[in-house]
Amino acid sequence: MTAWRILLVTATVTGLVCLAMSIGRPWAYFTVQSNVMLALYYGGRLLHGRRNPAAAGVKGAVTLYLLVTCLVNYVSRDLANPLALLDGGGMRGLGNFLLHYVMPAMALADWAAFDRSRRVRWAAPFAWLGYPLLYGAFVFIAGPDLPRRYVYPFLNVDRLGWPAVASASLAALAAFVVLGYALLGIHRLTAEPADP
Repeated sequence: MTAWRILLVTATVTGLVCLAMSIGRPWAYFTVQSNVMLALYYGGRLLHGRRNPAAAGVKGAVTLYLLVTCLVNYVSRDLANPLALLDGGGMRGLGNFLLHYVMPAMALADWAAFDRSRRVRWAAPFAWLGYPLLYGAFVFIAGPDLPRRYVYPFLNVDRLGWPAVASASLAALAAFVVLGYALLGIHRLTAEPADP
C-alpha cells in the first residue's frame, strides 16, 4: 500500500508541476485544487500512517472531486480519447492527462481497495457539497482575476444568463450527490467487518 500511495502522490505532483509551468494561474481551476487536496490527503496518510488515520469521509470527498474532474473534462472534450492529450500536447498535455484521468482512476482504485473497514455515513455526499459550493462562490467573486472571466463555460453568466447558469449549477450539484452515493455503494459492497 505504501509504494502505491507514493506513486499516487508522485504522479499528482508531477501533473501539478506540468500545469504550473504551462498555464497561467493554475490554482483557479477545480482540477488543480482537487488534485492538491489529493496530494495533501495521501501525503498526510504516508506521513502519519496508522498512527493517525484520516477520516474515511475525507477520503470519499477527495475521491468524489477527482471523479467529477474526470467526467467534466471527458464530456467537455466531446468524449475524445484521453490519450489524445499526450499526442503533441507537451507538458500541458501530460499534466492534463495525469490530473484529469490517471489520478481519478488511481483515487477510485484506492477507494475500492483500501480502508474498507472504515465506515462512511450515508449523509456524507451532502456534506461533500461544501467544497463545490465554496468553489462556485470563489469563481464568481474572484472572476476578474482569473485566467478567463469564467473558467468553465457553464458558469459564463455574461453569455448564458443567470437562469441557465443556476440550472447548470444545480445539475452539477445533483451529479455530485449521485456520484457520491455511487462511491458509498462501492464502499459498502467491498467493505470488510468494522474495526473493533
